[in-house]
Amino acid sequence: MAEAPALPELPPLPSRAARYPATTVVGPVEAQAARTPDAPALLLAGGETVSYRELNASANRLARALARRGARPGAVVGLAGPSRPVELVTALLAVAKSGAAYLPLDPTDTPGRRERLLAENAPVWVLGEEVPGAPAGLETDGELPTDPPRALTPQHLLCVGYGPGGRPTAVRLTHAEADRRVRELQAAHPLGPGDRVLQLGLPLWEYLWPLRTGAAVVLADPWQEGEIGALVRELGVTAVRVAPEALLGG
Repeated sequence: MAEAPALPELPPLPSRAARYPATTVVGPVEAQAARTPDAPALLLAGGETVSYRELNASANRLARALARRGARPGAVVGLAGPSRPVELVTALLAVAKSGAAYLPLDPTDTPGRRERLLAENAPVWVLGEEVPGAPAGLETDGELPTDPPRALTPQHLLCVGYGPGGRPTAVRLTHAEADRRVRELQAAHPLGPGDRVLQLGLPLWEYLWPLRTGAAVVLADPWQEGEIGALVRELGVTAVRVAPEALLGG
């Protein structure tokens, strides 16, 4: 009986003792946009492409509009799911650029739980749809497309997250911690220009990982069944990162 071929060795995971200079998650994305402005940052089915220049400019306009409404380091902005995946990534980047922490809001949450999250965190603004009482769309016309100034440090919060069900307990993620985790991921599984990364069921902040390396994020429409396989074939996905529960869900 022939021996089974040896499995390739996986790269070792970086030591948790590794030291990374603390930084925010925003700076590396802005630097990448300056280096490769015309490279694709976001890819969608049907051929829609958003370049690094376009994504960065849109996020800058939104960040400046948010700042006018109180978004800054120490503040919170609610982030619900907009109708288009591109808008979600733009909003995520914009909130981080403003210096505020984002509060994920699940439209499927019970009204009581959602209202409790909003009351406990007092967001200065809510981006997205299907959140009762949230202000209407934020006008960004006339805002500058350049990177906004901000008094942001690695110790400021990037995200205030909550687990599902029951009375939630906040998990507060700083820029420094998110940056460290992303660097560990990059050390173990390097991404770079030419990579097309599909991410499913992951924390929103992980979408910033490919964007700091020059890779493109492939966005799936959660409302279209069967789109995942088509996206992999159509857009030449080179890497998939998926939460275990997304594989078991189905």
